[in-house]
Amino acid sequence: MDTSLDIRDDSSAPNVSKHPRYIDENGLFNVVFNEVSDAIVLLSIDPEKDIPIINDINYHFEMVTGFSFHDVRNKALFDFFHENSEQHIIYDALKNRKSAFIHCDFICANEQILNMNMTVRPYNGDVTSSRFICVFRMSKDNIQLKDDAARDIKQKLLAAMHHNFRTPLNGILGYSEVIMTEMLGPIGKNTYKEYASDIHGAGQELLELIDSLLELKELETTEFELNEEPFDLVALLKDCVNKFKDDATKKNVTVEVSYILNFPDFNGDRTRLQRSIESVIDNAVKFTLPNGKISISLYTDGAGNAVISCSDNGKGMTPQEISKAFSNDTQLDDIYSDPCTGIGFGISYVQKLIEKHGGSLSIISAPNDGTKINLNLPKNRLLYQD
Repeated sequence: MDTSLDIRDDSSAPNVSKHPRYIDENGLFNVVFNEVSDAIVLLSIDPEKDIPIINDINYHFEMVTGFSFHDVRNKALFDFFHENSEQHIIYDALKNRKSAFIHCDFICANEQILNMNMTVRPYNGDVTSSRFICVFRMSKDNIQLKDDAARDIKQKLLAAMHHNFRTPLNGILGYSEVIMTEMLGPIGKNTYKEYASDIHGAGQELLELIDSLLELKELETTEFELNEEPFDLVALLKDCVNKFKDDATKKNVTVEVSYILNFPDFNGDRTRLQRSIESVIDNAVKFTLPNGKISISLYTDGAGNAVISCSDNGKGMTPQEISKAFSNDTQLDDIYSDPCTGIGFGISYVQKLIEKHGGSLSIISAPNDGTKINLNLPKNRLLYQD
């Protein structure tokens, strides 16, 4: 058993979101609402204007239309329809609490118009305060066009990252290292040396970010291969934790590490597994508030599989945020509202990498009740001594 990084400091962190949207009043419905692969809108009738108002949307709606919850909340549904849409049919269904199916032209955030099939039906029994659920599905032609466009954009973006981003970034890293190490002679003030070190550190983080995104796409191909070798999993875990020692210190976060003595070596891709563990710890540090606690452990489960577990008592996640965590898209709107938010492919990368090792990733979380992530690695990769 080993305990390290008992750290204290006085720092502030963003407040945990207390938006009423995340106060769960609908139980199972709320979970399913954010898990299904259809675009869904929840509506109510504005008693003054007598028009349908958007109360909530699920994550898939955000993906399809490009609108965030904050973009559409409390706005009229018809504001997002092209003028040729059969609004009178929707209005009649809502006014009389009926179900309906129509075709509509939906105006997306980028002003693109999507031809959608829309179903609407009431889902509560309160006639005086009726609420409705609308499900949007794109036609097959639109889906194909959207998929083709997405693939084209991804290919161009990845090509740009690999060449246009990495080349100047390598220059920044090289020149800042020359200054930082005073390779060509002393530079005078130590402040300049510190600035060069900061530039180098920021450039290294950006390079790692680009490499992770490129590798995430590579993980989806059949040609991807692990660089397998035997290594000490305990030593690797300690290295990963120590990398975030300063970040934890700045936030006054206690990090506890525990493991089984004489843990067997592991056969796998050391470099990529290290990147995966670091991604999990990085998220835990980001989302744990000052005076919080993170517990990291390495053990074997009842079936003999290796488990790397990371739990925190931080802000936790809603069902929709968990769904987002396992997608490959970026979450730029969240970044602006919460600087701690990552760009969205960290957990997705970890999941795919662990699956390439024959394992699995599990997560349990709730708002204001922390998050626990387990990396489950198969026992046939543990190298027990005969």
